Amino acid sequence: MKFLPSVHLPCHPWMAMVILPLLLLLVPLAAAQWSSCSKSDDYKSNSTYVANLSLLSSTLPKKAASSTTLFATSIMGNFPDIVYALTLCRGDSNASACESRVTTAFQDLLRLCPYKKNAAVYYDPCMLKFSNKNFLATTTVNDPLFIVNTKNFTTNADITQRLLFTLINSMAQLAANSLRRFTTSRLDVGSSPTLYCLMQCMPDLIPHDCESCFQDILNSTLEYLGGKQGGRVLGTRCYMRYEMYPFFQGDPKLRIINLAPHVPTINNTTTPATVYPQSQPPDAAPPPEGKVTVQEHNGRKSHKRALWIIVVVATLLSILMCFICFIVWKRRKGKVSINNQA
Repeated sequence: MKFLPSVHLPCHPWMAMVILPLLLLLVPLAAAQWSSCSKSDDYKSNSTYVANLSLLSSTLPKKAASSTTLFATSIMGNFPDIVYALTLCRGDSNASACESRVTTAFQDLLRLCPYKKNAAVYYDPCMLKFSNKNFLATTTVNDPLFIVNTKNFTTNADITQRLLFTLINSMAQLAANSLRRFTTSRLDVGSSPTLYCLMQCMPDLIPHDCESCFQDILNSTLEYLGGKQGGRVLGTRCYMRYEMYPFFQGDPKLRIINLAPHVPTINNTTTPATVYPQSQPPDAAPPPEGKVTVQEHNGRKSHKRALWIIVVVATLLSILMCFICFIVWKRRKGKVSINNQA
């Protein structure tokens, strides 16, 4: 078999120039992120606040990556353009991945919350928040709080509440007393579904404050996620995720085999939260602050429609470019044959 040299396929650069940008558009659509933007406190494009944000974006990712807990806070500038920032990477992340993700988080926040002084973004592997107000001084406020859920269990609702209570209640103290304020678990109780869970606090919290934060996570979980096969409760100071499949690196640090006998009464003073279905586009515009809402299916359908349009267009362009290459190759081959005969 004889392979054609690259000089016979001059249209390959055209294909790369057209198709690669389209394929790169798939990356932000696939990224799992949930953002929150303030409704006021705007800054101008040429302001000192922008300069301070720029300095933070170049220093905070490295600061987090160099920390043994992959956690960092920073304060940049002076009033009225002072910026407070906090970031944390998940306990099973590594330093290089952490630095890269926090860098991306800054870029995404500037895109998702343009000219907003107060903004936060949550990913699976990390979170980032910055503000012109000193939220770093308050270790007990866990907002903005996002709830992300999946489809319902087929198991009895009372049993699923007990499963979730057992899971989070068993992990809280272990996570709160660890160096990274982080732990993972696997729950295997009889014939009930196997659940995997991850919980983490900001490492600057003392164990007592971390456990208190997890208590709020537990209340929110029982209120919003009861009966769900998987879900996340994402906050500035602590968060939790559980699924029916392993989703974290390494083996679970805790195995739970006994179910709690009952679920105590849920505290009705849970922090107001924004609730998303898990397949909802995570970068959709957030609803008004302080209100509990459930995003409907319209946004989800729009997300899928955009994804399919990009895939179809990229595929059609690939076929077109290949056809053009084939025609060019045939013509060049014909010219070579005529020259050889001459």
